[in-house]
Amino acid sequence: MIGSDFTGVGKYGDAYIVKAKPIHAETLQHQLRPSDARECMIAGVTPWRALMSAFGDKQHETYTALVNDQPVMMFGVVPEHELVGSIWMLCNDVVDKYPKTFLKFSPAIVEHFQSKYFLLQNVCPVDHYKTLTWLGYLGFMIQPKIINQNGYDVLRFVRCQETEYVNMYGYTQPGIS
Repeated sequence: MIGSDFTGVGKYGDAYIVKAKPIHAETLQHQLRPSDARECMIAGVTPWRALMSAFGDKQHETYTALVNDQPVMMFGVVPEHELVGSIWMLCNDVVDKYPKTFLKFSPAIVEHFQSKYFLLQNVCPVDHYKTLTWLGYLGFMIQPKIINQNGYDVLRFVRCQETEYVNMYGYTQPGIS
C-alpha cells in the first residue's frame, strides 16, 4: 500500500494505519515529541485536548499509525468549511526511527485529504524547521507573513487542489479539476 493509494486502513511499510480510537489519544498524549507538545501549547490546548478533539465531530476523519501495536502518530483533518480543512498530525519520536515508512505514505495521506477539500491549511511555529521542510516536500506553500498565535510566531501553510483555468464569457478564472 505504500505509494499513491491511501485507503485509510492497512499496512504501510512498518506501520499499520487504523481508525483512531480514544485509547490511542490516551497513550500518545504522554509520549509526544517536544516539538509536537510545543505546537499544542502554542495552540492553547493540552496534548490530550488536541488529540481528543477529533472525536467530537462526526465529519472529522482521524487515523492512528501503530508500530508494534503501539500508537506512534495520530493525524487527520478538521473541517473548517465545506472547501477548507485544517490538516494536523501529532506523533512521538518512534516515527523518526522509521523515516522511509512515514515519508513514503505521507504524500498519499495528503492526497487523500486534498481530494475532499479544495484547501488544506494550518500553522507551524517559525522555528520548527524540520516540520516546515517536510511540509514543503508534501507540496504545501509556506506563507511568508509571520502570524502571532498566543504570543508565538507561526507561519500559515496551505495546499490547494489542482486547478485548471477556464475561459467563461471572456474572463479567465480558476476551475476545480
